Amino acid sequence: MQLLAQGGNSSIAPFKIRLTNGAGYTYQQLAKNKPVILVYFSPTCDHCKVFTEKMMKRVNDLKNDQLVMISYEDIKAVKAFDDKYKLSSHQNIKVGSEGYTFIVQKYYNIQHFPFVAEYDKTGQLKKIIKGNLEPEEIAAQL
Repeated sequence: MQLLAQGGNSSIAPFKIRLTNGAGYTYQQLAKNKPVILVYFSPTCDHCKVFTEKMMKRVNDLKNDQLVMISYEDIKAVKAFDDKYKLSSHQNIKVGSEGYTFIVQKYYNIQHFPFVAEYDKTGQLKKIIKGNLEPEEIAAQL
């Protein structure tokens, strides 16, 4: 686990994504005074699938957090992932693709999936979870 992003970025990435329902969504639309969990994933990544299953078992524990799940993959693949895990059926979860802009991926220097950044209600980075952890361990740290 790493506590600060490489390069020292302590505020959330300036993301701009297309949600699986077709709407646009940006970091500026996040609710103020509410914690944010940003998850960068790939719909074809086995670790991401296991992580998402484990996370969804704890979804009630996360209901006071804003969960933003971002991929770079095609929106159709992201929508299939969203549908499989019923992510968007939860009001506090947004799922989408940043396409090939790679803004989020570059901002955090993401090398492995899933990548998780947690922010407190003031918008300050609490922790980054990445590296060689098993998906179950990552979900348990949320």
